[in-house]
Amino acid sequence: MTDGKTEQSARTRLALIGAAEELIALHGVSAVSSRQISKAAGQGNNYAVGHHFGSKDDLIRATLDKHNASIDRLRQKALDAIASDPQVRDWIRCLVCPEIEYLGGLGAPTYFARFFANVSSDPATTILLYEKMGESEPLLAILEGLYGALPEFPAPVLEMRNNMTRHIIVNTLADIERAAESRDHPVTPWQQQCEIVVDALTGMWLAPTTAAP
Repeated sequence: MTDGKTEQSARTRLALIGAAEELIALHGVSAVSSRQISKAAGQGNNYAVGHHFGSKDDLIRATLDKHNASIDRLRQKALDAIASDPQVRDWIRCLVCPEIEYLGGLGAPTYFARFFANVSSDPATTILLYEKMGESEPLLAILEGLYGALPEFPAPVLEMRNNMTRHIIVNTLADIERAAESRDHPVTPWQQQCEIVVDALTGMWLAPTTAAP
């Protein structure tokens, strides 16, 4: 009996994660309530999110965790394969390509990239992303390598280019995911998509600085 309840609870949790991912991807964080997520997951109990996760924020954390473990394995693989004397472009490839590779392997339709973009753009949930970033050892190692390879920038330039990098990666992934749903849209291999983004970000980071320090 206990095993059956545990399995049922695990299935319910996965259903709630799937429903939250899709609804938040399509409508945004603030437009989606825990009750709507419970209903979309086929739960008669309107308080299923609270029962299984505690809060909507905790459900968002669990949704991020569902994907981050696999992305971290790809990040570690990229780190293990990095050149002996890595340059800025090498580190940016480590930053970008695992996420695009992961997304390319999910198939369509998928909602994770758009879910991530909406969580990232909502001031109430952006902090949840930074929490998860701080838990990723491969990601922290990549960022440390990137910052060590960069030219020295004035603090405002570094902050602005950091923000631009995040926006470019997050929103490009959402665009790739959205385009994959369209039968009329030609499918670009993830490897090619990766190189396009890496080229753009490398150019941005190595662009000359004209702003006064």
